[in-house]
Amino acid sequence: MLNNVEATPLMRRSRVRTTILSITALFAAAMVVVSCEGNGSHFTGPKGETSFGHYVAIGTGLSMGVQSGGVIYESQLQSWPALLARAAGAGFSFVVTDTTVSGISSFAMPMFRTPGCQPPLIAPLQLGVDLAGASTAIADSSCAGLVDTLTPPQNNLALPNATAWAALNLTPKIVLNAVIPYSAGDRARYPLVLGSTQSQVTALRIEGASLVSVEIGLSEVLGAATSGLLIPASSYTQTTPFTYVPAAIFAPVFAAIADSVKLTGAKVALLSVPRVTSLYALRPASELWNDRAELATFGVNVTADCSTSANFVFTAALVPSLAASFATTGVPQNLSCTDVPGTADAILTAADISTLDATVTQMNTQIQQIAQQNGWAFVDLTGVFPPPVSARSTYAASDQLTCVYPYGKYISLDGVFPNAAGQTAIGSAVASAIDAKYGFAIAVGATSPTGITAVKLCP
Repeated sequence: MLNNVEATPLMRRSRVRTTILSITALFAAAMVVVSCEGNGSHFTGPKGETSFGHYVAIGTGLSMGVQSGGVIYESQLQSWPALLARAAGAGFSFVVTDTTVSGISSFAMPMFRTPGCQPPLIAPLQLGVDLAGASTAIADSSCAGLVDTLTPPQNNLALPNATAWAALNLTPKIVLNAVIPYSAGDRARYPLVLGSTQSQVTALRIEGASLVSVEIGLSEVLGAATSGLLIPASSYTQTTPFTYVPAAIFAPVFAAIADSVKLTGAKVALLSVPRVTSLYALRPASELWNDRAELATFGVNVTADCSTSANFVFTAALVPSLAASFATTGVPQNLSCTDVPGTADAILTAADISTLDATVTQMNTQIQQIAQQNGWAFVDLTGVFPPPVSARSTYAASDQLTCVYPYGKYISLDGVFPNAAGQTAIGSAVASAIDAKYGFAIAVGATSPTGITAVKLCP
C-alpha cells in the first residue's frame, strides 16, 4: 500500500508581501489516502469503517470547512467531516492543482477553487486584504466556482449560515428566486452543493446513508454573538430581520430533521451547539482598556468608558477595521465599549450573554435528548469548540494585528471558525463519541494548518 498525494502551492501574490505556505506539504499532511498496488494487495481499515461506506454530513459552515471568513478546497479538506471520513479509510488517491481536483473518494465534497467562495482573509490582519487581494473594508462575496465536475449532491451537504429551517427546507431554487434576495454567498454556493429542488435533508433522503452527522444550531445564535445585536425571531419565515432564534422556535424544526434522519436507518451522530459567548475574539472591555497604549500605536483610541464597562467586545469585527481606517486616513479611530441598543455595534452586555447562553443550553438539552431516545451518538463540543476561555492569552493588539495565529492555535483569522488544529479537535471528539456508541475504533490524526508566513507566528 502506498500513501500518495500530489499538490501545488495555492498561489503567489506580488501585491501582498508575504509568503504563502506550501500547500503541497500541508495537503499531504492533512490527507490520509490510499492507493493499492498488485493483485494481492489489500487494506484493512479501522473497526467501523464499513459504516463510512456512505457517510453524509449535514450542517453549517463549521462542517463545510469555513476558515478565516471564507471557503476554499484546502479548508474543506481540513473540515472535521473530511478528517473523520479519511480516518475511517473513506478515501483514495487525489491529485490537486489550482484549477482541478482529480481522484476517487467515497466521501465527496463540492470543493471550491482558488481564491475561494468567498475568499478567506490572509494574515497578518493589519494588511486588510483577502486571498483574492481585495480590501477587507468591503465584503468580498466573489465565488471562484468548483475545482471538480461532480454533480450535486455529494457527501458533505453542509452550508455556511444554514439554520435548522434552511437545512430542512431551503433549496437552490428558492434561494435564487426569493422575492427578498438571499446573500450573494448563498446564491453562489447553494447550486454548487445541492440539486435545484433539494434541501440538505431532502438530499440526504435521496442519497441514502450508512452514517449521518448533524451539526445544526450554530447559525441560530452566531449572528447575535458577533454583531452585538439581539433580535429574537418569532418564526424562521418572518419577513422582518432577526439575529437569533429562540430555542422554542428551533425545537420543532430540529425534531423534524431528526425524524427525517431516522427514516434513513443510518447510524447517527448529533453535535451540540457551540457556546458562542466563549468565542476567542469576544473579549471583556477591561482587556481592551488594559491594552489601550498598544492599541493607540495602531491608531485605535480606546475610550474611557471601557475602563469600568462590564460589556464584551467582539474584537474581530472592530479592531482590524479601525486599524485599517487609521492606516488609510491617518486619523485615530475611537473604540467605545458602550452598548448602543438596536445597533450592530459588536458589543454584548451581560444580559446578552445570559440570553445566548440560555438559548444554547436549551438547544443542547433537546439535541442530547433526541440522541438518547434514538440510541444515537451525542457529541458534546463543550471545551472543544470554542476552546475554553482559560486556554487563551490576555488580549494584545499586536497579537491580533501582526500574528499568523491572532486568535490562538485553534481558531482561524475570522476569530470564530476553527483552523486545521481546531477542526482536528472536533473530528477527534466526534470519533470518540461514535466509537463509544457504536463500538468503532476511529482515530483522527493531526493536520497542518493552511496559512501564510509572517514576522510573528504568535500567540
